Amino acid sequence: MQNDLQVIIRAMRRDDAADIYEIVNQHAFRFSTLALPYESFETIAKWLEPQSPRDLHYSAELDGRVVGASALRPFLGRRAHAAEFWIGVHENYARVGIGSKLLAAMIDTADNWLNIKRLEMTVFTDNVAALALYTKFGFAIEGTHRAASFRDGEFVDAHCMARLR
Repeated sequence: MQNDLQVIIRAMRRDDAADIYEIVNQHAFRFSTLALPYESFETIAKWLEPQSPRDLHYSAELDGRVVGASALRPFLGRRAHAAEFWIGVHENYARVGIGSKLLAAMIDTADNWLNIKRLEMTVFTDNVAALALYTKFGFAIEGTHRAASFRDGEFVDAHCMARLR
């Protein structure tokens, strides 16, 4: 697949839930995130709802289908200068630039519209593709959470990463 796909990054809509449900239930998404297998459509749809009025949810659309999604979740109070995020891309469209387009849109919003100084997330230490993506956008590893999660029958570590502007 080519890297010059005409992907549209836009605000997530309710009718995107079915495509995102498919992404969330793929092995690659579950393996790389804290998602559990066999989560119901209703559970995923609720998870996709903003948790705060400041949350922004993005969809990556290609030929009328959502092939990637993400959310930018700014914190409140004394952490209002910081935000966390997640990204998911359909297995059939991995490593063609969709994650980069989603992350670039979130960073643009954080930097130029929300005055976010710190973007942070955790990523499994063996998620080479995500680590490369985040590093490309200026994120640095700040530490490692040992045995951070139980995945596929074993405990796995996760890096905490952040980008400060």
